[in-house]
Order: sequence, then structure tokens, then C-alpha cells
Amino acid sequence: MKKTLIHIGASKLQENSLKWAKEAGLHVVATDIIANPPSKNIADEFYNISGTDVVSLLNLAEKLSKNFDLIGVYCNSDFSLHAASEINKKYNLKGCNPNSVKFSINKNFAKEMMSKFNLPTPQGIVVDAASLNINNNKNLLFPLIVKPLDSSGSQGVTYVKNDKEMKSAINYALKFSKKIIIEEFIEGNGIDTIGIMRNGNLFPCGLATRIFSDLPFRFPTHGYTGNFLSRSDQEEAFRITGLAANAVGIFDGPVKADLLFHKGKFNLIEITPRFHGDVLTNKTITYAYDFNPTKELLSFLITGKLSNKSILDLDPKLILWKALFPLEDDINWTSLKNDNIVGERVLDLFIDPRYKFKCNIHKDNTSLSGFLFAEFDDIKHMNTYLKTFNSKYKGILI
Repeated sequence: MKKTLIHIGASKLQENSLKWAKEAGLHVVATDIIANPPSKNIADEFYNISGTDVVSLLNLAEKLSKNFDLIGVYCNSDFSLHAASEINKKYNLKGCNPNSVKFSINKNFAKEMMSKFNLPTPQGIVVDAASLNINNNKNLLFPLIVKPLDSSGSQGVTYVKNDKEMKSAINYALKFSKKIIIEEFIEGNGIDTIGIMRNGNLFPCGLATRIFSDLPFRFPTHGYTGNFLSRSDQEEAFRITGLAANAVGIFDGPVKADLLFHKGKFNLIEITPRFHGDVLTNKTITYAYDFNPTKELLSFLITGKLSNKSILDLDPKLILWKALFPLEDDINWTSLKNDNIVGERVLDLFIDPRYKFKCNIHKDNTSLSGFLFAEFDDIKHMNTYLKTFNSKYKGILI
């Protein structure tokens, strides 16, 4: 019986994972909330089903299981995890389970579990609408971060310097969730890790640095790969990722962590039973390393085996990903790819027409128009590029 994979999503950015699944010899079944997504024809079958439609996706899994050997569900967004976990549970597949999704998506519970495992995480409290007039943050020192309990895409996240700013920040966060977290603000760049859990052990699959927007909002504007952390710091980032995965019940399948690194110390912000999105996993890391995390995951789902290669022994290329946030209309996006600013090697330019609009104040990832990927010889070269880009393309947020 031929093996089959349910691939949730068929956008332009997901074409690589669809192709790689086909190359692995799988019967690939793609789904998407959009009726005619750009990558749907890569799959053997396509169904117009939202990643949040648990019932329809379970019915699809039931249909496929009658004619194929269902080996897994591939998804790279929080919105699809509930459906993926229910399918995994019903068919005893490797990957996220309902408990690991519930515990990781609920940031408050995840934070409690991190503390029990003595993992470094910012101190914080949960507040709901009934608590708005209560000074619940009296034990936390400003500055603070206010964010929704169970949202994603950096939506509703605000940096707060004093009591005067607190109420408006809470009201803003409550637009995205019924409960919000107030936690201490931690300085530092983001460190993104991805890996595959096998019987509770982490197999590292990639690491990258993430840079955030200017405050008061806190969303990623760009990031890059490269061994700018020492070997011991990289090992520590993956150690924390593996322990955190076990803490919330992620024992088999993909995992990703969001960490902050400052003055030689890590703080864990989030742990989730999936890879980071396609921008990092299927573009940046694949460009940078002689290693493909998605192919490794597919092999694991098919055979239960992982390669003997360790990314800690690899010397990745310096690859920049830059989110494109428009500040004005009628930007000539094509010029970004063709315009050689300081001798960079532009690898790819992705523009999503659904998000191509002017925005005066960018607050989160929902207002971005696309991504640029480029390779550099060194960090100085990359920083010169960003500085020149900021001066030349003033209509795009740096």
C-alpha cells in the first residue's frame, strides 16, 4: 500500500515542502483554505479545506486511510496543529498530540511547565478582562511585555514602560485573546531553533538569529543564519529546546523554540510541536546548511530513522531573510531582486499579493508583503547592505 501524507497548505512558500514530499515517493494530498492556491498542482490530490477545520480534515484522513498508508500530517502554522494532533492521535502517527498542542499553545501553562523543569523563562502573570483594574503586575518591574495568551504572528504584543501605558496595552491584547500575559521584558536578539524529537530526544535541525522591530511593538523584521554563537552556546540552545519539548509532552516529531539571547544567557519564550514557518525552515536554513530539515522530517515519518549528520558540525553560509513591510504604495518590488546594492547574492524574492498594501504603522506580521533572501560573505557585508537598503528604499520598513 503506497504511503501518503496530508500537507496542510499549498501557498507559494510551501511549494518546496510539497516537491520534497513528492520526491520522497509519497502520495501527497494538499489542503488549503483558498480554493485555488498557487502550489496545489504539485500535489497528487487537493482539497479546499481550512487548516482549522478539524472535522473535515479527520474525514479526509479517514478517506485516505482506506486506500493508502497514512504516515503523517505536515503543517507549519499554529492554526493547523489541532487538526494535525487529532489525526496523529487517531492513527498513531509520529508528531504533535492533543496534549502537546494544548500545553504549548497555552503560553501560561507552558510557562508553568518551564519553571517546573528549571528552564529560563521570563516571569509573568495572566490577566483577563475582569482584572483590568487590579494591579496584578505589582511584583513585576517595568519595562514589561503584554501579549495575548494564545495568539500568533506577533499580534497584540506591546512593550510597556509604565502604569499609564498598561491598560491600553491590555485592551489591545484582548482583541486577540480572552486572556493575556504580562511578563518581564528581556533584552536580546531572538534565537530560533528547530529539531525533530525521537523518543524524547532532540535531533537538531537548524538555528538562526532573529531581529525585532523598534518598540513599542515587537515583531520580527529580519534574521540570518551563521555560526555567530559559540559551539557551547548552540548546544545550550538545543538543550533547552529538548528539555522544553519534553516538559510539554512533545516526544516525537517536529519542534521549534523561540529564545532570547543576551549577555551569554538564554531565555525561552515559546516551544511548539512544529517547525518554524517556511521562511526559516524551507528557505533560510536550507540555503544556509548542507542539510534539509524537511527532507529529514519526511524520512523520519516514513522510516522512523534520522541521519547521522549533526548540524553542529556544519559551517552554514550567512543567509539573510528580510520581511518586506510597505510604508508607501506602488513599490517596485522587482527592483529589489535586480538591484545589486553592495554585491550581495539575492537568492529569492517572494511577494504575496494578498498583503501588498501601504501601512503607516506596522504592528505585527499581518501587514507584510513578502520576503527577500540574500547571501553574504560576512556580517559586515550584510550590515552594510541593510544600512544601504534602509537609505535607498525608504518606502519599506527596515
